[in-house]
Amino acid sequence: MINYIKIEPDSPVPKYKQLINSFHDAIDEKFLKKDQKIPSINELAQKFQLSRDTVLTAFNDLQARGIISSRPGKGYYVNNATITRTHKIFLLFDKLTSYKEELYAAFKDELKRKGTVEIFFHNFNIKAFESLIRDSIGNYTAYVVMPIPSKSVADTLALIPKDKLYILDRGRRIYGQDFPSVCQAFKKDVFKALTSGWELLSKYRKLTLIFPSEGHAPPEIQRGFAEFCTKTNFEFEILAHPPASIKINEAYLVIDDKSLVSIVKQAQQMGYELGREVGVISYNDTPLKSVVANGITTISTDFDAMGRSVVNLILNNKKDHIENPCNLVVRNSL
Repeated sequence: MINYIKIEPDSPVPKYKQLINSFHDAIDEKFLKKDQKIPSINELAQKFQLSRDTVLTAFNDLQARGIISSRPGKGYYVNNATITRTHKIFLLFDKLTSYKEELYAAFKDELKRKGTVEIFFHNFNIKAFESLIRDSIGNYTAYVVMPIPSKSVADTLALIPKDKLYILDRGRRIYGQDFPSVCQAFKKDVFKALTSGWELLSKYRKLTLIFPSEGHAPPEIQRGFAEFCTKTNFEFEILAHPPASIKINEAYLVIDDKSLVSIVKQAQQMGYELGREVGVISYNDTPLKSVVANGITTISTDFDAMGRSVVNLILNNKKDHIENPCNLVVRNSL
């Protein structure tokens, strides 16, 4: 009986790798034990309509790892029934930023010697996204993906075995309930952060969100911002670019660093004191923001926790859906 061998003809995973994985799983689940004989190359080739070369490639890999051994004139036998499989993780980021570097550092630290990770970037390019995933199929034990927030990439994600895919950072609304995930809840995070800073915000007469139209910031940020201002009767405005001239007694929530620099420069040129005459909140914290202009207040998720949480899901084979923690980090600019 060789029912423990699972070969899916339509799977994007190469058949020799499916064969290797089947033997790994059979040993893990005690279907195969040390010194037990396994089917011959010819048996497997005939049973599953595989070429002898395909089966031989799988056997050579298993032999090289010490999992099976060949006994002359007798066939192949299980050589090691206690397999320690280290993880090889495919990590696909949208783009490289300073806070993603923090996430990556935490990811590697949590993984330590339990596996390796290879990092890639799609930069919100659908062709690059598809190509990177297609080329990776079958080469990794787990796939951690920051998806392009569009249902158009669903077919590409479907190429990844469902039990090996983890959604990271965004895509929670579209994919975060279909696969294990560690994501931000952008709308709720912004609303909660601004509410926690209400006492500081209330000294300003107006709150403006600078939300670049050409960027890839989640639109849920705008919705959380608008909900907060509406419920608190706060005068507000949403702009695609910083105003030509900032105004005294107003506060600004900026999404990108270019807009942050513009607002801070204007305040300095006009002689406005940040935190008293003009308020500034920046999205996503970085070490630099703790010292720029005597400290910039931020709304930020915990990228260290995000990296560690997704590694724990992988190592413990959990299928949880985690909302990553987010807080208002209060500094002198508010």
